[in-house]
Amino acid sequence: MRVIGLSAVLWATISCGPHRSKQTSAPDRDTAVWVNPSADCSSTSPRFLPNIRASDAVSDPRGRYDSEKVSVWLARRVPGGWTFGPMVDSIQHRTLLWMRDTSAKRAALAALDTLAPHGPLFVATYPATHPDSVLAYQVRWDYAELYDWMEFLGRPGQADGVNVTGWAIDALEGRLFFGVETPEMVPLMSRWLVAKGIPCRLVKLGVMGQARAL
Repeated sequence: MRVIGLSAVLWATISCGPHRSKQTSAPDRDTAVWVNPSADCSSTSPRFLPNIRASDAVSDPRGRYDSEKVSVWLARRVPGGWTFGPMVDSIQHRTLLWMRDTSAKRAALAALDTLAPHGPLFVATYPATHPDSVLAYQVRWDYAELYDWMEFLGRPGQADGVNVTGWAIDALEGRLFFGVETPEMVPLMSRWLVAKGIPCRLVKLGVMGQARAL
C-alpha cells in the first residue's frame, strides 16, 4: 500500500508571535472549542452537506501534483469515507488510516492501492495484503465533505468585524478549523458560522493571535 503523502492541515494565514514559526499545524494542546448550532450537539447528531458540493467539479488530478484535489478526488471514490492515510507512525511502529466507516478498511486499502497516484511523492512502503496491520481511526467527515463545507463557507479574512487569522481542513481530526485574533472574537465568529447553517461537530474555533501573510 502506498503511503498517501497528502497534507493534513492547510493554513491560509499564519499567526505570528514570540517563538512561533511561520508555518504551524494544530497546537499540541487543543484549546479550540466546537461551534455548536444547537445545545444538544454531539458526535451522533445528524450529518448533512451543502446543497451544492464543490467536490463534484474536481476531476481526476493525478496527472499533476495538487495534494488537496487528490485528497478530494480519492475521498469521493474510496469506500468507507476516506480522510487520510495510510501513514506510518515511526514512533509507535504502526500504520494508521483515517476514515468514516472503519469496517470498510479492507475495501478502502484495496481501492487506495489502485487509485492512489504513483511517483516519488507517494512512496510504496506498505502492502495492501496485510490490512490487519493497519489501525483505522474513525472520523465524522471524510475529506471531500470537509472540502465541500470549506468551499461553501469561504476563506474570509474578515467576517462581521472579526479578524480571521487562519483556516484549515484538519484531516486527522476530521473537522474544519478557524482561528481568530482575540478571545473576544470567538462568540462573534461562532454566530457567523452558525448563521451559515453548519451542522454539529464540523468546526472548531480557536484564538491564534495577530496574523500576517507569508
